[in-house]
Amino acid sequence: MNVPRRSILRGAGALAAGAALGPLLRIKKALGGTETKAQRVVIVGVAGGLRLRESLGMAEGATMPSLFGDVPLISGYGSEAAGAPRIAPEYVPAAPSVLPAPRAVPLYAEGALITNLRYAEGAPGHLQGAACLASGFYNNLDNRADAKLPVPTLFELFRRSTGAPATDAWYLSVLSGFFRALQASGHPDFGAPYGASWMAPQSLMSPIVPIVTTGTRSLKLTTGVKLPIIVDTPEDAAAARRLSAIVDGGYPAWGDDGFFRASPGENASIEEHLAAIYGDPTYAAYYPPDLGIGLLGSDGSLQGTGDSITTYHATQVLARWKPRVTMLSLFDVDAAHTDYNAYLLNQSIADACVAHLWDFIQSTPGLKDETALLVLPEHGRQLQGNGKMTDSYGRSGLDHGGGDDGDRDVFLLALGPDFKKGVYAPTGIQQSGRTSGRYETIDAVATAAHLLGVGELFTSTLEAEGARPGLVIQDILA
Repeated sequence: MNVPRRSILRGAGALAAGAALGPLLRIKKALGGTETKAQRVVIVGVAGGLRLRESLGMAEGATMPSLFGDVPLISGYGSEAAGAPRIAPEYVPAAPSVLPAPRAVPLYAEGALITNLRYAEGAPGHLQGAACLASGFYNNLDNRADAKLPVPTLFELFRRSTGAPATDAWYLSVLSGFFRALQASGHPDFGAPYGASWMAPQSLMSPIVPIVTTGTRSLKLTTGVKLPIIVDTPEDAAAARRLSAIVDGGYPAWGDDGFFRASPGENASIEEHLAAIYGDPTYAAYYPPDLGIGLLGSDGSLQGTGDSITTYHATQVLARWKPRVTMLSLFDVDAAHTDYNAYLLNQSIADACVAHLWDFIQSTPGLKDETALLVLPEHGRQLQGNGKMTDSYGRSGLDHGGGDDGDRDVFLLALGPDFKKGVYAPTGIQQSGRTSGRYETIDAVATAAHLLGVGELFTSTLEAEGARPGLVIQDILA
């Protein structure tokens, strides 16, 4: 049942480009001559759309207790404990949720929470919202994998400014498809040579890979059974790379055709990472059973969700490469389109995932007290239900994309050494072309760029393209 893994890893290298470890680059961050403490930034987009009514208002119970506790944090929803999520009595989930106990101290109390952030412009859609988080540019990109932003992403700004390798910039998403468009922009001065390493763990990190590639037709899942794995020793991998170098040496190098490609050394680093996963005979490396976040399988085992699997593999990327800029797109809450109760339950999954990610960061040397974590929805959801799967409480599915206040009012949770603790709802924010009077999604990205030391470049490139750049959120900086 063991086969060489080289062909699989070459395909994986195309999906997730990496680089050999290099020295941690510590570039000076400048805004008025100040220096920031964070050496890396992680942005988590709660994708699929999340409304303030449920998250901070807790109108249907405390769905995100590890992030926000159990008392509403915005006006209009009372001041008493909200209690557990209000799930319709007739609702039967596909599988029961498995969740850790909520944190004793919710994360918002350890960082800065802006309760009135505004996704002010652009379509409230998946690719458009995620593209804004990656670039700070409001947009109406087509939902296509070959779509290209006209402005550079944070990945490109940072890598071009510092000469950082591909494993210093990562994008991990539950979905692949058109989200691959965010790996690099179409900007002529940036683009593919400075793009991000990419991984969609839910599809790539699966036991199906060794099962299928070994040609296994059936499995006897009994105690002590030897499960299919893909064996690729370091010696085999090195030999394959030497042979590839000989063969490739007879052909011209790839031109700049707009496709992201990693160097041989960068791909070798990723291959080594994947080798440990595909070669694990227990399959625990795909998703460890003791993580404690997911769904309860019919056999009593822990089954990962898209969000929990992606979050786990993000921790492994952070542990191995300690990248300077990382972005995650979670997606479980998008069940809201047809299933309001699943929307509530999946908020609790996202809540546990973000708490796990932060606890991992704060318990890992080289990440602890050096990492800024920004958590915000890519956009909200519409105020009115769509009538699908109406439950006994009169609640139905929720769409996004109409552009009402439910779609555009979101939050920002900022954790890390550069942020002042507190709950904020700033108004009167002024900028030419800004009609909201509030901090906006693009400002969260501008703040990330500031922490990465590329704030001036971020602003100038957007202005050169005629776009309104975000403002650094000074209210929350220590």
